[in-house]
Amino acid sequence: MAGIGFELRKILKEDRLLSLAKVYGYSAILSSGPWVISIIAILLVGFVSIANYGPNSDVYRFQVVITYAIALASSLIITGIIQLPFTRYIADLVFKHKEDEILPSFFGAIFLAWILGLPFIVPFYLWMFEGESLVFIMGTIATFLVLCAVWIASILAASLKYYKGVVWSYFISYTLIVITSIFFGDSIEKLIYIFFIGNALLLVALMTLIIKSYNATIFLKVDFFLAKNFYWSLAFAGLFYNLGAWIDKIIFWYNPATGYAVLGRLHASIVYDMPIFLAYLSILPGMAIFFFRLEADFAEKYELYYDAVRNGGSLKLIRIYRDEMVNIIRHAMHEIIIIQGIVDIMLFLTAPQIFAALNIPQLYLGLFYILTIGAMLQLAFMSVLAILYYLDRKKVAMWLSIAFFILNALLTLLSIDIGPAMYGYGYAVSLLIVFTASILVLRNQMERLNYETFMLQ
Repeated sequence: MAGIGFELRKILKEDRLLSLAKVYGYSAILSSGPWVISIIAILLVGFVSIANYGPNSDVYRFQVVITYAIALASSLIITGIIQLPFTRYIADLVFKHKEDEILPSFFGAIFLAWILGLPFIVPFYLWMFEGESLVFIMGTIATFLVLCAVWIASILAASLKYYKGVVWSYFISYTLIVITSIFFGDSIEKLIYIFFIGNALLLVALMTLIIKSYNATIFLKVDFFLAKNFYWSLAFAGLFYNLGAWIDKIIFWYNPATGYAVLGRLHASIVYDMPIFLAYLSILPGMAIFFFRLEADFAEKYELYYDAVRNGGSLKLIRIYRDEMVNIIRHAMHEIIIIQGIVDIMLFLTAPQIFAALNIPQLYLGLFYILTIGAMLQLAFMSVLAILYYLDRKKVAMWLSIAFFILNALLTLLSIDIGPAMYGYGYAVSLLIVFTASILVLRNQMERLNYETFMLQ
């Protein structure tokens, strides 16, 4: 994705008053993609529907179903198995100047996501929504399928030179979802299909931009999934990171003390859901900073470092580039912590008013505070993992992701067992542990980078 870094640096060189805002605005949307934008759209649809049709139960049930469609719908968890190996395979193709294989591999990745997901999701939804209409179940399955494809398309789309088109595609499709919900969203079935159609249009727009960017002689390839080429450590890293990111929500949904049935066997947690989603929205500034620093600054020095290694650069030059990478990592981490810290403090000061405006009980303020800190730690942990992927430290990233999943599950169960005062601490403390461990690992890896680059060839 170094290409997008080049485009962002070009904007910054315009040296206009709004250049910095444009760079971080694009970075925020490209890094968060439909994941965060869809949360905003779901919240807006909820408020609009309540204003139009009253506080009926369909609106909340829609929000919960889509949350499942996005999370458990396993679109994120199942595509988590494919996303990182696919990204690495695309990077390999670019390095080998085999760009004509990117487009067939993209369609192959979507095909594999559907093949992996359908045997799981169809029986799961039939069991989960037993007694619901066939039209409703088909809508949720269709939403799952289109979201799987959107996540994979977003990987390539974020690296395209048509990044403005990508940003407009996100904006138009989700605006369409919200506006259409105002006029036609008077039932859960209609809301589901509106969300599906909006994301289908987004997928078509992203596919158009991707097809416009890459040539191909064949339609579909699944080579990256073959045993010789498939990066299993990356697949497990992606799977367990996504499981770790959602296991605390699932535990709160199905614990008798914190969750309740919403639709069929579908559960939710009125205590946990809204505070955690608001906490996720708070990390948008940090995500923008990290995306820009990684793709614009770190990627540039990374290429210079390995170019020097491959082309016989002097040891002094190689050490200079390694030190510059270390400085960029430190600078990015400091910037994320400072900016995100300021955002969090402002949120803490205004949270009572925000909760009052959203009709959320003030009782949940303490939980929101700790979840916001946890979301900031998750952003920092995710940033370190991304750097480890850049450095090809796949196995250590996989073990850190597995540790995140296990710790989040165990500590969340423990926090619920202790009582309401400790809700959210399982999520935050697990991230504090894995983030601290990941920083120590990254520091060790950067110190040994020159040695391992030459000795492990």
